[in-house]
Amino acid sequence: MGLKFKTIMSVTVLIMVACILLGIVSYKTTVSSLEQSLMMKADSEATAGLEIMNYRYPGEWTIKNGELYKGDTKIEGENEIVDSLSKIFQCKVTFFNGDTRVATNVLDESGRRSTGTKASEVVLEKVLKGGQNFIGEANVMGEEHYAAYKPLKNSSGTTIGMIFFGLSVHEIDDIVHTFLLYMVGAVLLIIAVSAFIGKIFIERSTGKLEEIVDYVEKISNGNLKISDIEVGTEDEIGKLAQGINFMRSELNSLIKNISESSERVAASSEELTAITKDGADSVAV
Repeated sequence: MGLKFKTIMSVTVLIMVACILLGIVSYKTTVSSLEQSLMMKADSEATAGLEIMNYRYPGEWTIKNGELYKGDTKIEGENEIVDSLSKIFQCKVTFFNGDTRVATNVLDESGRRSTGTKASEVVLEKVLKGGQNFIGEANVMGEEHYAAYKPLKNSSGTTIGMIFFGLSVHEIDDIVHTFLLYMVGAVLLIIAVSAFIGKIFIERSTGKLEEIVDYVEKISNGNLKISDIEVGTEDEIGKLAQGINFMRSELNSLIKNISESSERVAASSEELTAITKDGADSVAV
């Protein structure tokens, strides 16, 4: 496995990990933002719904004969009102007489309107007892909703009921699914493009390195007459090429000096042999 392949694989893996982590963070951030937006939407729609009720049905919220009224209009059991508001705002709507649903388009498991059922204790504690708005996730008949509950108060300021506007969490499933598809596609595209660009960059960066390796192999085989490697960069690879050029030059000079020294030693040896022979001949005479 060559250095180029290892480098490309390492860079690709790093890009994949970075993209996956970025995708996870983006997904969580987007879903959280979407949830907050839907909660704010439910709250604003509940406020707008109360304004519509005040415009359509003038008068105070009251309890008459144990039933919920708005002015002279009975709200209890009047499902046409909640259906009208639901059609306007595209959400679930419920009116409560105290803690009990008396008009709603929230359905039970059998598909019937869930009148006569109670709100959760958390909602009752804050809205009915505390007289405050509730905005957040709420379990409505076994299904999670992004919900807004607002108190209904009579002329003396006493909370006598509640109004509910909510969006089922399942209603954002398609949005989240679509977002996931786009995100996965974007991540795969980023990985592919990054890997392609990285491959080109690495090949250009390691191309000189491969040339250096081939150059060193020629030197190791005894070829010191080759020309210097062209150095086109000032990075580590460029410095390596400069060093190898210098090494080849020094080796070439060293071998040349050794060769010249050997030739001088050989000449001196021949001269010494000749002198010795002449001396031996003189002795013989």
